[in-house]
Amino acid sequence: ASGAPGASAGARSGGPGASGDARSGVSGVSGVSGAPAGARAVPGEPVIRTGSFEVSVPEDTYLDMSDWGKGCVWVNGHHLGRYWSIGPQQTLYVPAEWLKKGINEVTVFEELRPEQATLRGIDHPLLDRLQKL
Repeated sequence: ASGAPGASAGARSGGPGASGDARSGVSGVSGVSGAPAGARAVPGEPVIRTGSFEVSVPEDTYLDMSDWGKGCVWVNGHHLGRYWSIGPQQTLYVPAEWLKKGINEVTVFEELRPEQATLRGIDHPLLDRLQKL
């Protein structure tokens, strides 16, 4: 399987993002929700993105963070870890035990690329990619 379709993570600005409902075969993960109306990232300012995705069957999954800058990710209140675009690790592991059938919540604290709002689930780790700042 290839990557799950990308979807937007909602910016926290007075309201939660709407739930995503796209279907994907990649480890049972669907898209993450869109930003509430009027929510905008301020260039150069850190941002907290929140959203949700639907899981039909909880399975081990990886979040592709290669388009993000630097920060931390939580799924259903569990801290997955930190990421930084310079690599070499470009994915965060999400154990099946931390996912639940139905709607799951995701929170991303992003320091360098506040405009980024797309999060993707994939079925394999990306461990060998180096990127320039």
